[in-house]
Amino acid sequence: MSPRTTRPAKIPRPPRRTSSHERTNRTLWERDARAYERRNAETLERGDPMGWGMWHLPERKLRILGDFRGKDVLELGCGAARWSVALAQRGAHVVGLDFSAARLEQARAEMRAGKVDFPLVEASAESVPLPSARFDIVFCDWGAVTFTDPYRTVPEVARLLRPGGLFAFSNSSPFRTLCEDRKRDRLGPRLRYDYFDLHRVEYGDEVNFQLPYGRWIRLFRDHSLEVEDLLEVQPPANARTTYLSAASQAWARRWPIEVIWRVRKSSSTPGRTRANPRV
Repeated sequence: MSPRTTRPAKIPRPPRRTSSHERTNRTLWERDARAYERRNAETLERGDPMGWGMWHLPERKLRILGDFRGKDVLELGCGAARWSVALAQRGAHVVGLDFSAARLEQARAEMRAGKVDFPLVEASAESVPLPSARFDIVFCDWGAVTFTDPYRTVPEVARLLRPGGLFAFSNSSPFRTLCEDRKRDRLGPRLRYDYFDLHRVEYGDEVNFQLPYGRWIRLFRDHSLEVEDLLEVQPPANARTTYLSAASQAWARRWPIEVIWRVRKSSSTPGRTRANPRV
């Protein structure tokens, strides 16, 4: 099936009023976009572009997205858009979103190389300038979910999905966030932070977000998103990645360093939205 080709949409500019974490994280990516690609080329270019997480685990084996051909798909934090290009080549109707102009320039280069054309939107996943009930699938392989507040992003995803639509994303495991020496970027066998305090995680030049498992589940439930699966990734014995030191890769074989969520919007039940629920 040939991918549908569309004219590039006019790229909305980010809103004038932005959160402090959005400004911090956008500055990071505008500065480091090229360095990120060079540093992780070995992992990013390994095999099929549709690979999940730090070890680039193939979608064709995990089947996280299910049948995407002919579906309307939004990638949150698309970066250089390798996923989106591959999806478009295989028959999905794709839109890529990222808040970094530098990353979207890389996405355009990948689109030209892949001979596909689809809209790219420059905006935060916390405030997406697209219509409600627009997509069958919203997904993110690390990307936007890592860098945005879930209490803002999850309601946006629920708004964007059609009834029965899929939200799939990978991000850091709470285990990693709790056991990490954030100053030295090292992982150890002891808990260093309080589990119930998880939310905004400061790393100096970037801000990440994480929640305890129970709060993720309640947040999904409050926006009519039903958990179908949670994959706590244990890398294959022979897997290697450019994202982690050898010591951290050994750690990740004992405890989950990343997870993949698969949740689906209810076909009938309206969400019970609460303002910034934390407990």
